[in-house]
Amino acid sequence: MSNLRIDFYHYNAEECLYLENPPLSQCAAFDRVNYVNWLNIYGVKNQTDLQEAAEIFKIHPLVIEDIVHTEQRAKIEDYGDFYFVVLRMFALRDNVIEDQQVSFIVKDNLVLTFRESDFGIFKKQLGDKLVSGSSLRKMGEDFLLYKLLDLIIDNYYFVLEHVGGRLERFDNEIMIHPTDLHVVQLQRIRSELLYLRKYILPVRELINVLQRNEIEYFNADNKYYLRDMHDHMQRNVEEIDFQREQLNSLMDFYYQLQTHKMNNVMKTLTIVSFIFLPLTFVASLYGMNFTVIPRADDPRGFWEVLIGMGILATILVIYAFSRKWLSTKDFLKDKL
Repeated sequence: MSNLRIDFYHYNAEECLYLENPPLSQCAAFDRVNYVNWLNIYGVKNQTDLQEAAEIFKIHPLVIEDIVHTEQRAKIEDYGDFYFVVLRMFALRDNVIEDQQVSFIVKDNLVLTFRESDFGIFKKQLGDKLVSGSSLRKMGEDFLLYKLLDLIIDNYYFVLEHVGGRLERFDNEIMIHPTDLHVVQLQRIRSELLYLRKYILPVRELINVLQRNEIEYFNADNKYYLRDMHDHMQRNVEEIDFQREQLNSLMDFYYQLQTHKMNNVMKTLTIVSFIFLPLTFVASLYGMNFTVIPRADDPRGFWEVLIGMGILATILVIYAFSRKWLSTKDFLKDKL
């Protein structure tokens, strides 16, 4: 048990007792008839850490296994005398997206939360409010579960806003000065969005199951909060889909720019060839090893040929301008 850290809250409408790292046996001894008990447990690494909790709170071995194996798909399971809920939590810490699995065990007037590490969100947003006298103390364990899930879902949106901000920044940068580094960065965001979608999308179904299930110790009025949470979840899913489309559009735009630049390069080389190929022909013609070449012995012959080549080059350049081969501006400058 040395790896575990516990925040324990024992509350009702009138009072709230907070204990830091109490023994699990002490937590289990508190009244659950007139009070709600919340054990916020973090630092879970392996099944050994949870052995005592499993024995005291009679947690099914399959639940312990799911808590320890932290790649679970979001789900809710009925184990008769308790419900097991598991989903992934994402948080933005120092502009870096971090994630961990969060597991809930919900019994009558008892909520257990298990996490790998402490992001500080639960304690700051809920625990401290319970201690200070929030109206949350008037509600039951079902509302506590709702608030915890709502915190996680709200953090999904904050994370997605962060990803959306990066996409907008790359959009502006690519318009001004696209580089190969942008492809790497966009691909990294694509991987992040796929990872987010993998774990966020099933949460919508989890909430649907919570809405459909009739849990005897859940207040019927709290179904409205679940409906509101479902709306938030739908917003998150739509935001992910929008950002995926935006990302694909940026990738396509980048490759179109690169293709356009390559076409400009090829056009420039073609025009250079168009101008210098006739000049090369004239130069190679006078460079042949014949004994008789017109104007070869004339002291002014070299300058006459050079002037003729200049006139020919000028005519070709004028012709290229007349056909607007040299009038196309750079694509980005044209757009900006």
